[in-house]
Amino acid sequence: MPFRIGFAAIVFGLAASLATAQEPADSMVAMEQMPAMDHWMWMVHGWAYLNYDDQGGPSGGDDFESQNHVMGMATHSFLGGKLSFYGTFSLEPATIPEPGSHELFQVGETNDGVLLVDYQHPHDFFIQLAGAWQKTFGPGLGLRFYAAAVGEPALGPPAFVHRLSASANPTAPLSHHNQDSTHISYDVLTLGLTASIFTLEASGFHGAEPDENRWNIESGAIDSYGVRLTAVPLPGLTVQFSGGHLTNPEAAEPGNQNRFTGMLAYEKALPGGFIAVSLITGQNQEEEEGARFWGTLLEGTWKFCDWNTIYGRFEAVDRDLFELRFKRQRPEEVPLDRTRVYAGTLGYVRDFTLVPKATTGVGADVTLYRFTDRLDDVYSTHPVSFHVFARIRFDFGMGGGHAGHSSH
Repeated sequence: MPFRIGFAAIVFGLAASLATAQEPADSMVAMEQMPAMDHWMWMVHGWAYLNYDDQGGPSGGDDFESQNHVMGMATHSFLGGKLSFYGTFSLEPATIPEPGSHELFQVGETNDGVLLVDYQHPHDFFIQLAGAWQKTFGPGLGLRFYAAAVGEPALGPPAFVHRLSASANPTAPLSHHNQDSTHISYDVLTLGLTASIFTLEASGFHGAEPDENRWNIESGAIDSYGVRLTAVPLPGLTVQFSGGHLTNPEAAEPGNQNRFTGMLAYEKALPGGFIAVSLITGQNQEEEEGARFWGTLLEGTWKFCDWNTIYGRFEAVDRDLFELRFKRQRPEEVPLDRTRVYAGTLGYVRDFTLVPKATTGVGADVTLYRFTDRLDDVYSTHPVSFHVFARIRFDFGMGGGHAGHSSH
């Protein structure tokens, strides 16, 4: 069954990659903000990387892989408001070798029951299967209800795969599991209220992260919750705070977590491009041990002269020293020894026309690190990591016409 699903998705993804394309501007958000229509409006967009990943030092490795997403949305007027359906899919279970992408100092989820260390796990095939109904009651006042078998609750910033500030970077942040790892959650119910510049959302959802079967849809009791407040005080400026409770989120680390996040983001269109910057921080509080782990990043993307993009990301993350040294979950009898890791990435993408009406490009980036000398024998003193990639974006719809821009 996974093979049949994966083969069909590959065919669909290859066909979709020949569709029309544009640069990032978050077209699905723009479509959601449009008034309800009496006919169905639809959109499909996405992106794919063919990426050579080389992570330096004795804990690193190299591989060819593909990060990719396909996202679809359909909307129609309903009961005086707007009804929308969402589907988001990824072929990463087939295009990223097991156990995942090599990524120094990344920690989260499992492979063969063992905590993944120095790898970023692939996304599941089913990332979002959801519906939403929203209604505007007057200027600046609206209500939205969201329900998802697989989806994103109101906890954390927008996922890195949807942030304009991360739109040129193929790599997940090291702070992903401190900030936006709940973007693939199960049995999600969210209620949101917008008043003037503020939006307040509350969600209930199943707290366990996806298991090692990347092709299935899981389910479980609604045992976790999140609350998120977003403000847009000035055009292009977003301020956001969230907090929530996660019931047994990590398979390798039994126990509950509390998570708190904050974000300051700015986006502005420029002649021949745009600039987008995000400052994001998040903290996981483990209830049983009382341990607190921070993850903070500053990332940005600057597109200029139509064809050129410079991007960067700088992070500071807390890690368990035992996990980094021995590449597995720390036993309960071993005391916690927390350490902080710093990483800085700088990259460049050059776009060009390869496929008619498609946005294609080639790019590369390099990452440097700073960490305690107690890890020198495991990572070497100055490991260097880099990516070299080709990329394609597509974006089409709106009842058959051109849809706008894709978000990654």
